[in-house]
Amino acid sequence: MASHMFFHISSFPRTNLAPPSLMPPRCFRCGAPSERVTTRNSNRNGNAGRPYDKCTRCKKFLGFADERGNDPNNPPCHCGVSSRRQVAGPEKQVPYGLHYVCRLGACDFYAPYTNAENQQVTVSRELVDRFATLQII
Repeated sequence: MASHMFFHISSFPRTNLAPPSLMPPRCFRCGAPSERVTTRNSNRNGNAGRPYDKCTRCKKFLGFADERGNDPNNPPCHCGVSSRRQVAGPEKQVPYGLHYVCRLGACDFYAPYTNAENQQVTVSRELVDRFATLQII
C-alpha cells in the first residue's frame, strides 16, 4: 500500500538537470525506430505540450524528451545514465506514485521512489502541478 509523505519543498535542492536524448531512441521493446511527438495542450495529467518519444511500429510510449525530473542524483537506469523521476497518473496501480524510469527512453528501467518503510511514496493531485512547474517530476 502506498503512503503519503510530508516534506518541505526545500528538501529538493535546486540542481542542474541532466539533458534528454537529442534523438529519439530505438524502441527497447521491438527495436523499431521511434518518433518525437508532443502531448496535446488538452492533456489533463500535467503534461500538456511535453515532447515524448513513441515507437513507430508498436506505438508504445518510450519516455518524455525534456529535462523534467532528470536529476543527475537519481539512480542509474540499465543504460548507466541517471534516471528520470516522475509520477504515475490517477489510473495506475499506485495513483500519483513517484517512480524512476530511463530518462533517455532507451531501456525498460522502472523503480519506485520509496520511503524508509520501503513503501512507494505518493503525492496529492494538488502537488503534481507544483512539482511539475519546479521540474521535480
